[in-house]
Amino acid sequence: MKYAFIMNSGTLSPENYSALYEDQGNLYFFTAVHGMDMARELVKQLADNGYELIDLCGDFDAEKAEEIEKASGGRIKASYAKYTEEELAKFNALPVNNRYGIIVLGFGLSRDVVRLALESGEYNTDISIVAKEETAALEAKKMAAEGIHFIELCGYFDAEKAETVIQAVDRKVPVGYCGK
Repeated sequence: MKYAFIMNSGTLSPENYSALYEDQGNLYFFTAVHGMDMARELVKQLADNGYELIDLCGDFDAEKAEEIEKASGGRIKASYAKYTEEELAKFNALPVNNRYGIIVLGFGLSRDVVRLALESGEYNTDISIVAKEETAALEAKKMAAEGIHFIELCGYFDAEKAETVIQAVDRKVPVGYCGK
């Protein structure tokens, strides 16, 4: 399985803001783009390299996710982070949002948790790839304690599964989810 999570930024690109992790033959790629033109070009490359799933940060919407799927020639399924009304209100009330957390449920990981970090002057991203759904809530709690401003969950997490993570952070940190 080849999976990517794409963030939208003001200045960052895959050349200066990306992390790749491989485990048990699965690839997990995390990167940033600045704008839809760059996103479409990246998705074409990812599709050509056999990527199958892409999650997009909350800066994307349904229309942009559809554009991403079209840019892949229909070879990639794209989801984007959504927020409940309550979580979106918390996100919009943040005085700053430059510490970002991403949690992804991995496939057949050789360990319970893999942690990656991306840093830049624009924002920093802490990433946890977890082997079990229960571990996602624990990782979110750690991220919140470490000062993460908001968290987005991969497409495995729908509204119901995201609620467990929201409760784990005591509803203090906005949580978005890419699942349906």
